[in-house]
Amino acid sequence: MKRACMAAFAILAIAATAIAAPSLTGDWAMKVEGGPHGDATMGLTLKQEGTKVTGTFSTGHSADMAVSGQFTDGELKIETVAGDADSKIIFSARLKADGTLAGYVSSQMGDMKWSASRVTR
Repeated sequence: MKRACMAAFAILAIAATAIAAPSLTGDWAMKVEGGPHGDATMGLTLKQEGTKVTGTFSTGHSADMAVSGQFTDGELKIETVAGDADSKIIFSARLKADGTLAGYVSSQMGDMKWSASRVTR
């Protein structure tokens, strides 16, 4: 009986952790500030499995770009997966208490601030 109770508590603890852990899966509306042509609205679609994050980044001016990276301890780090090192776009952000993301994006055009909120359908 004691072993069964311990197993049940362990399962409940794991389930509670999984429920409490935030997920970035979904569509995000991005605002990029300070680009060469001013502020811009872009899109990000993410799929999170554990700490691994994959998805697509959409500028609205070119084909969607695949991204891949990690979400650990409230910090997102992803980058485009195609092209050479000079053409990579690197995103870093923190998940804020209000459920939005905020951070920096680095590319050939320099470093820019970005923020994103979930797109609700």
